[in-house]
Amino acid sequence: MPEPIYFNDAPILTPDDDRFGIDPFTQALAHSIRRMSSPIGATIALNGTFGSGKTSAVNLIRHHLKSAVDDGDLEIIDFKCWWFSGEEALTLAFLQELNAALGKSLSEKAKELIPKLGRTLLRAGPVIGPAMNIATGGFLGAFTSGSVDFAKQFFSEGESVEMVFQQLSNALAEQKKRFLVIIDDIDRLTPDEALLVFRLAKSVGRLPNVMYLLVFDRELAEKAVQERYPSEGPHFLEKIIQASFELPLPPRDDLNAAVLEEIERQCGPPEGDEALRRFMNIFYDAVAPYIKSPRDVTRLSNAMTVSWPPVAREVNLADFVALEMIRLSEGKLYNAIRTSKDRVCGVFSDSGGKDNREEELQRFLENVSEKNRENARNAILRLFPRFENVGYSSDFIAEWEAQRLVCTEKYFDAYFRMAIGDEALSIHEIDEFIERCGDGAFVKDAFIEALGTIRKSGKSKVPLLFDEVNVHASRIDKEKFQSLISAIFEIADEINRDEDRERGSLSIGDNHLRIHWLIRKLTFERCDLGERSKIFLTACGKAQVGWVVDFTRSAVSNYFPREGSEPDPPEKCLVEKECLAELKALAIEAINTAAAAGELVSHPRLPDILFRWREIVEDDSAAVKTWTDEQLENDEAVAELAKAFTGESWTHSMGMFSLGDRVSMRRTTAAVEGLDSILHVEKFRERLEELESSDALKNPEKENVQIFLEAWRNKETGKDC
Repeated sequence: MPEPIYFNDAPILTPDDDRFGIDPFTQALAHSIRRMSSPIGATIALNGTFGSGKTSAVNLIRHHLKSAVDDGDLEIIDFKCWWFSGEEALTLAFLQELNAALGKSLSEKAKELIPKLGRTLLRAGPVIGPAMNIATGGFLGAFTSGSVDFAKQFFSEGESVEMVFQQLSNALAEQKKRFLVIIDDIDRLTPDEALLVFRLAKSVGRLPNVMYLLVFDRELAEKAVQERYPSEGPHFLEKIIQASFELPLPPRDDLNAAVLEEIERQCGPPEGDEALRRFMNIFYDAVAPYIKSPRDVTRLSNAMTVSWPPVAREVNLADFVALEMIRLSEGKLYNAIRTSKDRVCGVFSDSGGKDNREEELQRFLENVSEKNRENARNAILRLFPRFENVGYSSDFIAEWEAQRLVCTEKYFDAYFRMAIGDEALSIHEIDEFIERCGDGAFVKDAFIEALGTIRKSGKSKVPLLFDEVNVHASRIDKEKFQSLISAIFEIADEINRDEDRERGSLSIGDNHLRIHWLIRKLTFERCDLGERSKIFLTACGKAQVGWVVDFTRSAVSNYFPREGSEPDPPEKCLVEKECLAELKALAIEAINTAAAAGELVSHPRLPDILFRWREIVEDDSAAVKTWTDEQLENDEAVAELAKAFTGESWTHSMGMFSLGDRVSMRRTTAAVEGLDSILHVEKFRERLEELESSDALKNPEKENVQIFLEAWRNKETGKDC
């Protein structure tokens, strides 16, 4: 049977369940209660703050008194005071509890004494119906509504209070059984109701062989007394209570151990020594300071029961637990963090340095009380490194993303939505890809599926998959490199979706660039130059044309960089220099194959391919121009060329206002620089203008021609500046 899950404070019942070392105290208190002989309304107070474990302590006291109960020497009466609403209901219920328990030990004649006493105390007045709306239908039975007739029947008239009370006292003194009345959760009552319970124990409950264990928060009780009886102060309780004990505080180590036990039970342990080290650092700075009572342990445990399963393994365990503790203990700070992703994630880039970091941090700490501010400060510094006085570089972000920390924009929202968004992959997807990346067919299927999954941003999941594989590259076995890289090269053009390119002046490139990052991450640290050459040449044998041309250009530039630059050292080169000729041949073969199949002219990366084609054949443009001349004879091919050389740029302008634009503006451009090296420009212009003025083309082909010509003319007249 699975272990039950409790969403309450579930007080313990036996010493075996004691996690905080209070059992010795409860044993001593139970022993003292057993030794009380002939008590007369002896009242013991058990004091503790909210959530300190008072009810658990009562249960343990009851456990240690069981032998006395079984022997018939003691009877325990549990008065559930918080089940009743209103002073009259409390009084009536208290008297009935006494009558039900004490009557068993009294003679038939004496059994009528408590009803007589109650009738006199209530002065024969009716008990108001709403006050009798008791929250249980248990032992009180019919005593739940319409209780006027019941009260008249239950409470008799006649003797005075003093006479009836004395008769009841004599009857109780003659029998040997003792009674312990336990009144727990007095804290839950209103101040007036709580004071009534104390008065009842002091007056009508002060009987021979009757003892009381009153359980409450002394500070709250004294506050209630002060409000109602300003002149009494603590003396009011001193007149009622003969012995008062504070519930022992749980040792800090026991509280911490209980929390850690709950975390491991629900979430599992941190994986690895480094993860454990970071977890414990965050635990002691961001979690432990807020665990002050057993109830704090329970609150965190209950919260994790709900919030952990949806994000299990999708977020960092240490960060998750810390943020749950902040949510439960510092609600305002939690909301401030939740709504400030751009202010807490990443690294601090402001040139103001330390002072600006501190100012930003203080804005968050304003949401925290002064006494907790140091704890909150430590928690924020642990969770969000940007506030530390350390010059973290952007290189750290990749490491933080690998750990799925809350300080990364990619995973930040998952901590507050109880789910990962479409800006990240699930750990299951990543694990499966890493496990099966030696299967080329699986790799291609995974990327094609990612290509067809469009996120809210309009981008596919291909960039996410590349980013995650890059981050987790160290987990990929070296023997899987060939299959993985070959599979990616085979679909490189297909997955290089234009919409996945970052737009604007801050563009970081496209999926081809992400392939470059990945293959370097995989091979530069774990393969020598010879091993890399073999892997890449094999992969290029089946690579798609756009990618093999791009890769060849990069490999050639390692040894023959632009003028003014030095060649790369061998450890930074993609392939051995001796392999360049074979690599160029593979690129030319791919170009010719695509051209023969009629696929080259419509290729999304046509301009790059044409310019690289000319470079690959040692600046001999004859082959390229021969092909482009053939395309200029075909109307549809001319439109494709126009589309291929139509570009866009993104600019900011000051506009009408001094603040200027907050966003980049797109502008259509004509990429005509250097065209004369790959085609006959005059003939191209002539064919474009011919098609513009004729009906040879339909839309969208004709629109492509018109847009390109307009951009070209604007460039000539300077209107695109």
